[in-house]
Amino acid sequence: MREGEIRIRVERSDKKIRVNSPLSKPVHEKLDKLAVACGISKTGLGAYLIEMCLNNENVVNFVQQQFQDSSRFRIIPSKMGGELKFVFVEKSFLISSSCRV
Repeated sequence: MREGEIRIRVERSDKKIRVNSPLSKPVHEKLDKLAVACGISKTGLGAYLIEMCLNNENVVNFVQQQFQDSSRFRIIPSKMGGELKFVFVEKSFLISSSCRV
């Protein structure tokens, strides 16, 4: 690198983003035991479980049902090209769309 040049870092396309979640002691112990039984780290297992849940339409819909009154938005999971995509809509749009004949 020459003097006076600024080095520009290229960001990886597969860069991971850290998500920290406080777990209760019983849940942490379960995660720890399952990770040991599977021979992977707790972080790796946690990431795997999150990905598995977010790629399952039934789990996504179940979670939304548990929290349905606390948001004015809804995710509509939709398979596109073999991958689960999220369509983000306002609940009022869903209601007005369903009223049309």
